[in-house]
Amino acid sequence: MRQKTARPFTLIELIAVMGVMIVLAAVAIPAYSSLFAGRKTTLAANQVNGAVMEARAHAVSAKVYTALVFVQDGKGYRSFRLAEVYTDFDSDDSSSDESASKYEWRRWVPGTAFVLLPENTMIPATNEDFGLTSGGKEGTAGSSAAKQVSKVPKKDLPGGSSGDSGTQTLKAIIFKPNGQLAGTENKNMVVRFVEANRYDASKSKTPKLPLNINWLTCKTKFLDPVE
Repeated sequence: MRQKTARPFTLIELIAVMGVMIVLAAVAIPAYSSLFAGRKTTLAANQVNGAVMEARAHAVSAKVYTALVFVQDGKGYRSFRLAEVYTDFDSDDSSSDESASKYEWRRWVPGTAFVLLPENTMIPATNEDFGLTSGGKEGTAGSSAAKQVSKVPKKDLPGGSSGDSGTQTLKAIIFKPNGQLAGTENKNMVVRFVEANRYDASKSKTPKLPLNINWLTCKTKFLDPVE
């Protein structure tokens, strides 16, 4: 029995198929890019969320003040690492209070390294993006909850060289040995993540993904995206 051979495509049919594929790609690629970018922002928040729990666990187990230290790069903070810190809160100065305490770098937590947030994601370098919340609501603009950490060796910072201390802007989420957030009594903390290429500090509305940290239990949850 003679077997049928497949008829080859004509040039017109090939051009038609290619045209359909081009149209589908033009529709799908922007949507996919937007979805992938959003997933990277969520990944960044999940990375920090895991580091928050790790920092709190170290503070409690080692009975030391532990800081999740963020390093500023350009418009925002893009890398972080766990460190043990000193504080002057236990000084003899009766006028000192924890919200105004200064924290000094002691050492990086053994076995840790700097973690870089996913490409094109960051925490903006503004006070409200390390802000305080009340009752799960959004933080008040200008109400910063992150702390400054001093005396970090420059050579131990990303891209650093030999020297006594770092010049990069550092901010930190600090946990007390009892597992509570330092300096945020009765107010939760919120950290917001953005796509770097969509962020404009001059505009009041920029899509942000907030991560809420309870001041007492340090339990975390994602809030509704902010615009």
